[in-house]
Amino acid sequence: MKSFLMILVSLLAPLTVAAQEVTVDVNAPQSAVAGERFRIVYSVNSTDGRFQPPAFDPSFSVSGPQTSSSRNIQWINGEMTSVETTTLVYYVVASTPGRYTIPPAQYAARKATVSSAPVEIEIADAGTVPSSSDTRGGQPQENGSEVSMRLILNTREVYVGQPITATLKLYTRINLSGLNDLKYPDFKGFLREDIETPPLRNLEAEVIDGVQYGTGVLQRFLLYPQIAGELRIDPIEITAMVQQRTSGGDPFFNDPFFDNFFSSVTNVPRSVATPPVTIRVKSLPAPQPSDFQGAVGTFEIASDLSKTEIAVNDALTYSVTLKGKGNLNLAGAPVINFPQGIEKYDPKVTVRSSGTAAGSKVFEYLLIPRNTGTYDLPPVSYTVFDPELDKYVTLRTPGYTVKVTGEGGSADETVTPAYIPGEDVKYLGQDIRFIRSGDIILKPIPGSLVDRSYYWLWYAMALLLAGAVLLFRREHIRRNADITALRNRRAARNARKRLAKAETLLRGSKPELVYAELSSALWNYLGDKLAIPRADLTREKCYAGLSARKAGEDLITELDSILSASEYSRYSPASQGDSPAELHGRTEALIGKLDSILN
Repeated sequence: MKSFLMILVSLLAPLTVAAQEVTVDVNAPQSAVAGERFRIVYSVNSTDGRFQPPAFDPSFSVSGPQTSSSRNIQWINGEMTSVETTTLVYYVVASTPGRYTIPPAQYAARKATVSSAPVEIEIADAGTVPSSSDTRGGQPQENGSEVSMRLILNTREVYVGQPITATLKLYTRINLSGLNDLKYPDFKGFLREDIETPPLRNLEAEVIDGVQYGTGVLQRFLLYPQIAGELRIDPIEITAMVQQRTSGGDPFFNDPFFDNFFSSVTNVPRSVATPPVTIRVKSLPAPQPSDFQGAVGTFEIASDLSKTEIAVNDALTYSVTLKGKGNLNLAGAPVINFPQGIEKYDPKVTVRSSGTAAGSKVFEYLLIPRNTGTYDLPPVSYTVFDPELDKYVTLRTPGYTVKVTGEGGSADETVTPAYIPGEDVKYLGQDIRFIRSGDIILKPIPGSLVDRSYYWLWYAMALLLAGAVLLFRREHIRRNADITALRNRRAARNARKRLAKAETLLRGSKPELVYAELSSALWNYLGDKLAIPRADLTREKCYAGLSARKAGEDLITELDSILSASEYSRYSPASQGDSPAELHGRTEALIGKLDSILN
């Protein structure tokens, strides 16, 4: 070892030591809490001068400084640089909230006096920030831990269906090189919906209990409790890559003189987990109103009708908008009893949100009046449960009057309530409704043309063609007159179209659209095959219809599983169920089996 020191000294001797300009750096939090301790750290790249602390505000309680020194040696272009650093730590407690300016500290070096930058700090009232007893979180999981993670919830007591806003936050007091393997629990009893969160690139300084942390948000999401009781959220886990400095194997080099010279940095994985959280979920009051569709939150409702006067067989749109803060994704469509004579289609549903539980949900209905007359669209009654009021609230829209004009029957005539796809409605309206029947009277055209042989040849050919067309159109009318039979024949073809569309959507980035198409393919197929009007289409009626057609229990069980998976995954893409591709394959196979039984 002695020989090595001699060699080292001989190597250092010819080199010159570069002079360094003296600087004073300061590190302090931007904010702190009244009555809680925080640190102000001054670093001076010299040990030969005299440090003059700043004039702290008289209301501050100051202790320190806690002083330490270190040496850093570097070679740059054959020149040795030796930097000695003095670190002074002051512990400060501010008793009064407000914004304060700490003036510069000064350091009297050999040739000049240098100053630090002033410090601006905001002291907040203790009642405005989370404390360690705050049930919603905001603190590291354990006092003094170097790296920790916490799940911050906006509340821990909710009703079934009431959304909970969750924020996954990281706290660290040491340098990190990365984060890997974020693992979520299964959130048993909850539906989870991720909120778009920017990737964590930089940490922000935050003072907690007088200790400064680097903090950042990893993910925000919504949780919808589905059952009542005490529900536990298990820990969320992540692997943090911690930077640690290591020295050579010889204990001699552990001396601070060799720090940062003979040492290196290595990344050490450290497992970090949130503490478990318990949520108290209350049942919705009983009895539930008949028009309650599962909406829990604070909402308002509005409606709009595109036209109040329309020709028969033309289309109009009727929309109902639910707006507010709550479980919009899980809120069902309102029950609307449209009058006889107006054919309605399944609503187009659009959810708009700003990345939180607030937003709007629009139910847009396509309506086609089949007969002339005046129709009254009744007001819509929609009941929600308001957790802030702890009661059910019934929302209502105004009614509308629609005048239908043009050729057609009266409004009192019987209207077929069966569902027909839009393309079929258009086709029937153009092809069937205006067929003219009656005797065909053929009269000879006077003149010499009748006497010519080719005239009778063309006449015979025209007669045969007219007869063929007449027979074809009568057969077409007969086949299409039975709307139920038309729906039955086209059920499989329409289902295959939706499956093909779903397969195309598999290549996109929105799996919820795939689930929606698969669900629509099944519902439309069942309604068409079992001759169930769309307004009356329920799982119970479908299962009863399949049982009457000798469908086995295994098929009905598979149908129920696919419908549940499609609806659940539509609103919870992060669930652990079937992937969109797997569910597409199951749906296609099931429709094939059902078609062999129902044909």
